[in-house]
Amino acid sequence: MIERKKLLIIVFLFLCFIGGCGKSGKNEENADNMEGMQVQEQEEDGESVEGIITKQSFEVELDEWGTVTFISIAPKDNKGAPRFLLTKSDAVVYTFPEDSYLKSDDFVEVSAVSFGDYNEDGKKDVIVLIQYCNGPDVWNEAQIFLQENSDNMFYMDYPDLESYRKDAPTDNGPAFYRDSLLEEYLLTQKLTDTVASVMGTWKDYIDYVDSLHGYISSDRQLTLLAESRDIWAVPIEYADERYCFTVRDLNYDGRLELIVANQGGTGHYTYSRFYGIDGDGNLKELETFFAEADSQPDIIEEQMTVYSSFSPEGMRDYYIVYDEIKAAPDCYVYRISSLCMIGDYIAQTPLASQTVTYEGDDYAAHTVSEDYNGNALTEEEFRDFAETFYSNMGLQKKTVSLHWTDVNELTGKNDEEVAELLRQAY
Repeated sequence: MIERKKLLIIVFLFLCFIGGCGKSGKNEENADNMEGMQVQEQEEDGESVEGIITKQSFEVELDEWGTVTFISIAPKDNKGAPRFLLTKSDAVVYTFPEDSYLKSDDFVEVSAVSFGDYNEDGKKDVIVLIQYCNGPDVWNEAQIFLQENSDNMFYMDYPDLESYRKDAPTDNGPAFYRDSLLEEYLLTQKLTDTVASVMGTWKDYIDYVDSLHGYISSDRQLTLLAESRDIWAVPIEYADERYCFTVRDLNYDGRLELIVANQGGTGHYTYSRFYGIDGDGNLKELETFFAEADSQPDIIEEQMTVYSSFSPEGMRDYYIVYDEIKAAPDCYVYRISSLCMIGDYIAQTPLASQTVTYEGDDYAAHTVSEDYNGNALTEEEFRDFAETFYSNMGLQKKTVSLHWTDVNELTGKNDEEVAELLRQAY
């Protein structure tokens, strides 16, 4: 009760400050709709000005502003949108961004005002729900005033959204801006009934905007991969000694690649599939240059050597992979190659091979090593061939770690739990 009296005193002083004390009372034209709202009216420069809605005016602590009073002002004749101000020491210190057009719908009331960090950038924002009507139709619209933060430069990611940004700069403290596309999104998604329905929607909105630009956030991609596991995590009957998956962004384009591999059999064969989410949010399997029925590289490794190239086309990583094949009881083949994602393809580049045959009565090893052109290599040259090949090209060497998860761990998990396993793998 003491806080309400204090606020009413502030409101009274503010009215005196902006135009002298005028008559006060409820707006009779919309008395039924305005019930419960205390509205003040006064004369300012000869114009009739709607008064303050004391029910939706609050004293609040706002980051660098300190303690201020947030004031809601109803539109004149209940046409158009309400205005919102910040006052401090009986003076207006900030006017929030307003609509640039006059609404033809009737204003009913300011349904709710809330202060919280909506866009998760560490600064308190202002969420306002405004009720309008048109004949028998009544609905809420949201106005969200996002407090500026240099660490949350969303509009710099998509400059074409600048037209949706409604600014109201100030010299006295941090500025706020409105994202009218966000407000349209909340309205069309029917998320404006309550403040609770608005809060927590920022990430979904970002996913929505990203999708408009052909980009899907990593979190959303992981969710979509989880939802499509009945396609990529199917039961296998051959080479099932190990059956794992991991996630990486192989070409640094913001789209994740899911790698699923199984390994086993007497020949130690490995088979791998690569998946991604396309711009429409659908699962797609990437093409590879692996020959059908041939053993593929043994990629289920916790660490790999990678050589990176930098060019105007972007950064490319060449993952050094090995393949050990038991070709016969007395013959083993060892292959060195690299894998690189180019476009929507997984390209394999053969580098060198080594064949070891155990011959004669003493079962002695006979070793033949050669590069991808058939040139003979010594044992040391074969072992160091990838290093020699890519270092001579000027590529940068590094080691990357991969987190492989057994496909069997997906059993009994729901979409959210599977997405978390994918996130851990990533």
